[in-house]
Amino acid sequence: MSGLKVNSYFGDHMIIQGGMPISVYGTASEGKVTVGLTGAGTKQTASAVVKDGRWEVVFPPISPSYDTYEIHISDGSTEYGFSDVLVGEVFHISGQSNMELPICRTVDPFEPHYPAEDGYIREYRVPVTPRFDGSESDEPGGKWEKSEGDALYQMSGAGHYFAQEIRARLDVPVGLINTAAGGAPVEARLSLDMLRSYGGYDAFLDECTKEGYIENTVAADRKKYVEWVSGMDTSLSDMTDTPFEGECNIPFHFSEREDLWGISGRVWFRRKLTIPDNATFDDALLSLGVMTDADEVYVNGVKVGETGYMYPPRRYPVPADILRHGENEVCIRLEVRTGNGGFTEGKRYCLRLGETIIDLSGKWEYHVAHKAPDLVPDVFFQGLPLSLYTMTSPVLRIPCAGLIWYQAESNGDNADRYPFLFGEFVKMYRRRCGRDIPVIFAQLPNFADVKPGSWAALREAQRKCLDIPGTAMTVNIDIGESHDLHPINKWDVGKRLAYAALRLIYGNDDVPRSAYPVSAVKDDCGITIRMSCPVTAEDPQKFTVSDGTQTCPAKAEVDGDTIRLTYGGISPVTVRYLYEDDPDRAELFCDGLPVTPFEMEITG
Repeated sequence: MSGLKVNSYFGDHMIIQGGMPISVYGTASEGKVTVGLTGAGTKQTASAVVKDGRWEVVFPPISPSYDTYEIHISDGSTEYGFSDVLVGEVFHISGQSNMELPICRTVDPFEPHYPAEDGYIREYRVPVTPRFDGSESDEPGGKWEKSEGDALYQMSGAGHYFAQEIRARLDVPVGLINTAAGGAPVEARLSLDMLRSYGGYDAFLDECTKEGYIENTVAADRKKYVEWVSGMDTSLSDMTDTPFEGECNIPFHFSEREDLWGISGRVWFRRKLTIPDNATFDDALLSLGVMTDADEVYVNGVKVGETGYMYPPRRYPVPADILRHGENEVCIRLEVRTGNGGFTEGKRYCLRLGETIIDLSGKWEYHVAHKAPDLVPDVFFQGLPLSLYTMTSPVLRIPCAGLIWYQAESNGDNADRYPFLFGEFVKMYRRRCGRDIPVIFAQLPNFADVKPGSWAALREAQRKCLDIPGTAMTVNIDIGESHDLHPINKWDVGKRLAYAALRLIYGNDDVPRSAYPVSAVKDDCGITIRMSCPVTAEDPQKFTVSDGTQTCPAKAEVDGDTIRLTYGGISPVTVRYLYEDDPDRAELFCDGLPVTPFEMEITG
């Protein structure tokens, strides 16, 4: 028995990178493995002898096309066969939650933006499996899915819309290798040796690499939560005769009310509504925005949904048989864990009944059912250094056209270090890929972070990453949501990433480009900023200059690729444009795309 196994990257519906050698590999205990590649009127066969438990067969490159191929693998006793194999353009897509976010989370049921099905766009999603042993692996453990039916809505939103634009422009199949994982800083994907060499991580690494670290931590967190909720299990029936002592206007944040500020525990909210006689109950949907932290929701005493953490939108289908014309009641049991409760602004709070929409924003009653000390958050493994290295490393040998990256949110505590860490990550990625693959990354959009200034600093740190050769950055300062870490507009994110890839990788100058500052030079009359290409302006008011202690606004006049600033009162050393966490609008554009926010030292 040879124990023949094929790497899980190889399977039905896979897409192989065109124009590069085709490597088929796996494991076996002994013997010889023969691989056949059939399609487009040709048949190739090659064999390899198992060595040290591994085997690999390499075929010459094939150009991208819509021809289908089959791969057959055999050692004489065990066989594998894969069909509907395509050769096209393959991209690694990675980062954190805004790249991981599936399409189903980006479709607003009230203003839907539905993606088109396309069987020539396919995704291989690697399961998120944090580990801390720093081990190497060849086995990613995923599965290829075509961009059709239910599978489409589980694909990366940003990734799919990126692939959609690439396929439309290049007219080839597009494959995505998805290793995105929510909440993951850059350090999560770095190797143990790299982290050790930087210093500052040793105490954590000594702890997390102990045997049983994950299992013991999970058990401790579970015990902590069970103890925390002990005695909190108030049911809806317990609320029947309970007076709701307060009134509030949803959406709101607990910090806005003195009696709720800083409360952890469980708080009930209640709202009565009237359903008109002409309303139908088919496809009833209750939309309750986004809450912090966890919730259970009831309609007329029947539980219709629950969510265990703060980020997902609360959209709960309501069975027709629990609704009635006339008066109805909605109750929410909100569990607040760290004294930061609330209902996110800018979201829909309503009940949709066909064409009838009943607004649920505004006045609600509430009752504090149980107060508790803040709950120490569970250890979030994928948010820790080293945790995703073993998950990421298997895909580094998969040939690709480039890496598409959307990440930085979880590095907000130390933006100054981000260019170094990201640069180290890119070097590692390229070294392991065997070539200097192009890297296209998404700059963070507008967002009102709880730490003022952190997202503005992160965007500037990302801009500095353009110093890494062979990279491109997209600007998204106009398509975020002030109060949602996960804005649903991923179609523009994907399209802009595609534009950057088309320019950087394929030399396509016919797509929109992003503009960046090149220099800022002071003379006796003001400051001249040179841009990478001509820009246009919409009444620019967001330029400031600083001497290190004082900051003042600067008046801007735009002329092609030149911006002239005038100011008064100080001798500035730096200039900023749109340097805010959540600016209300973008002001400078190039080819219809916003210009990156920036901070620059002034010379001259």
